[in-house]
Amino acid sequence: MNLRTVLRRTTNGALLLMALAALGTVVWVIDEELGWDILPDWIEAGAVAGVIVAGTLTLFSLVASLMCSVAVIAESAAARAEGGGAPEGKPLPRRLKAALLGLLLLVAGGLYGFHRVDVIRATRAVASRRAEHARRYHETRATLAGRMPAIVASFTLDMRAQMARRIEPAAEADLSRMLAAVRDSSPGNPEVSLLVRAEAPYQYQVIRATGAVKTPSGDYAYLERRHLIDLPTVWERDTVAALINGAELDVPHGRSGAFIDTRKPCVWGAIRHGDVVVGLVVLRDRSERWY
Repeated sequence: MNLRTVLRRTTNGALLLMALAALGTVVWVIDEELGWDILPDWIEAGAVAGVIVAGTLTLFSLVASLMCSVAVIAESAAARAEGGGAPEGKPLPRRLKAALLGLLLLVAGGLYGFHRVDVIRATRAVASRRAEHARRYHETRATLAGRMPAIVASFTLDMRAQMARRIEPAAEADLSRMLAAVRDSSPGNPEVSLLVRAEAPYQYQVIRATGAVKTPSGDYAYLERRHLIDLPTVWERDTVAALINGAELDVPHGRSGAFIDTRKPCVWGAIRHGDVVVGLVVLRDRSERWY
């Protein structure tokens, strides 16, 4: 057996496997520890397995190379004792410098390439999440909007008359049950609010169902009422005024007001008493996934 040939082959194999294992380790560390999304999901498990296999083969190659090195050293010592000697290799400083420079450029180019791959994959992931968010948002909103005509028609004439005048305490229980029924009968149990005009000095009141709540006077209240002198934003004032006047408007996504909030899927309908709009009912999805 030519031990020098075996030594050369095992050493070259060990160096190649070590380079592959080092590259795989760098890629894995960048992907897992730094959080750069550079590896497709289907290749991550294979990359980890490849690093383990390459590392194991590298270990065996290094052991074989070490054993051959010891044998070659022993042969060289024996040859010198007999008056011969092993030929000395010529140094190649220029090639070594070029190799080191090339290695540095390769590492720098690889890191830049990994960074660009991470940026591209992150951009695509963000775009995909936004598209999925928009799809679910419009799907949920369309589902709630499809329920609105039946919800508006559910309010009785007596409830509409109460909204046109002033909602008396005696009528609170019926209206509270209706708002709770609307909530429980709608997909996702959305938040249900009702906006009606209020007596001076207030302009509007926003009403929500609370169930029976005992007051300090010993009576029971069934509605949560928020009185507003005016709506706080210009866009919401203009929108509510237009809706009360019978117009059909759409509000862009991301608007938040005292009554209308389109950061979540939100739809509204006009409740009429005769030809007059006496109230606006709003359904708003209550899930936190939209933020």
